[in-house]
Parts: sequence; C-alpha cells; structure tokens
Amino acid sequence: MSALSFFSGIDQAVFVAANQIVARSWAVDSLMAMALESPVVKAGPLCALFLFAWFRLGGAKPAEVRRRVLAVTLLAVFLIAPVTKIFSEGAMEPRPVVLAQPGYGLRGGQLVESPRLEVRLLQTGELAARSEALRQGRPTSNDFDAFPSDHAAIYVAMALGIFLACRLAGVLALLWTVFVVLGLRVAVGMHWLSDILVGAAAGAALLLVLQFVASRFAKRLDPALLRWSERWPGATAAILFLLLTEAAGPMKTMERLRDLASSVIEGGS
Repeated sequence: MSALSFFSGIDQAVFVAANQIVARSWAVDSLMAMALESPVVKAGPLCALFLFAWFRLGGAKPAEVRRRVLAVTLLAVFLIAPVTKIFSEGAMEPRPVVLAQPGYGLRGGQLVESPRLEVRLLQTGELAARSEALRQGRPTSNDFDAFPSDHAAIYVAMALGIFLACRLAGVLALLWTVFVVLGLRVAVGMHWLSDILVGAAAGAALLLVLQFVASRFAKRLDPALLRWSERWPGATAAILFLLLTEAAGPMKTMERLRDLASSVIEGGS
C-alpha cells in the first residue's frame, strides 16, 4: 500500500465517522450551518479571547510581552491567508461534497461513471445550496480549493498566538478552533482531515517563525508597543477591532482587493 493510499484511507475513515452527525436533525443542522457561516459564531469567540489576552490586567506574562506576541500573531494571520489561498487554488483538490455528485472519467478508452462518496448533506444553509448547485452541474472554483485549508491556517495561527500570550484564553481558543471551526468543516464535507492538518501546520509554522524573530528584538519592540498602546488606547482598540473583523471574514476584503489589483494590472497590460 502506498503512502498516498494510506493517508487517503485515514481521510475517508475520519470523514465517514464525523459525517454521521449530519442530517439527523434540522435544528442541529441549522446550528452547524450557523457555526460555519456566521463570523460572530465562528470567529467571535477567538476575537473576544484575543482582546481578553490583550487588555488583561496581571497574569503570568507582563503586558508588554503579551501585546508583542499578539501583534505578531495578527501579522502572521495576514501573511498566511494569501499564501494558503494561492496554494489551494493551484492544487485543485475537490471537497468531499463534490465527490458525492455523479462524475465520469476515461477508463480503457471509454467514459465510465466514477465511484461516488456517500455523504450526509446539511439540510439548510449555504452548503446545502452549494450541494444542490453541484447536483445540477453548476460547480464553482471554490469547490476545488480544499487543500490546504486556509481556515485551518488562519484559525490555528490565531488560537496558538493567543495561547502563547495567555494560557487560559489560549486553551479555550484552541478547543473552539479544533472542535467547532475545523471539526465541523470535516464533518459536513468541506475538507478532508489532511486538508486541515496541512493548513494548521502551515499556520503554526509561520506563526512560530515570526514569534522567534520578534523575540530577538523584544528589548526594542516591547517597550515601544506598550507605550504606544497605553498612550493611545482608543486608537489601539479601534485598530484591533478592524484587524480582527477582517481576520474573522476570513480575509474577504483582502481577497477582493487582490482581485481588484489583478484586474487593474491585467487591464493595463
């Protein structure tokens, strides 16, 4: 058995087990759809925990250290998002929900139907609408952007950064990320486990590298950041609000700006 077949088998086994919670109850499906689609439900807890760690009085780590760690965490989130998006758009990996639809391939010079994946589909929400569009033969490019998961990269980087700044808030952030944000994406057929793991590893790796580099300049960064944030608390809170709102998207404004810049460049060439 090849390594690819081995990991593919694990992906399928984990998906089949997790997918059993779907389509059991319309109310439960509605809650899952809300957790997948609503930025307030999906990212709100992480944003609240980030702000708790930033403004917390006392704690094991001094305020200047926590704020440097959290500022670098935001930098990592904004850097990792476009990188994973580029890779996912180039990989063309179909989501599990896509493989639940009829497909055809060439075998022995003949067009034959490909094996279909048994998927329990959500009964409501955006994913249910996308599944219906797939059934009607109307896929979108996003249906083939499963690997790696940009959600895993962004949310793991955010949660791990919170953990490095404040253990209590970080543990809650990691639990929410693993079981709600990412676990549900596997259960409903938006990602394979391998998509999540690779995206999470990429996000964690970039975060840790940036934290290591920033720690080399801690003697300069920590006092400067603390002075600025305490001298301008209103401006600091406003900037954090805007950055966290964008990260909760995730990065929809940045994505649209990228598309706009590409169209302007292509139009001018």
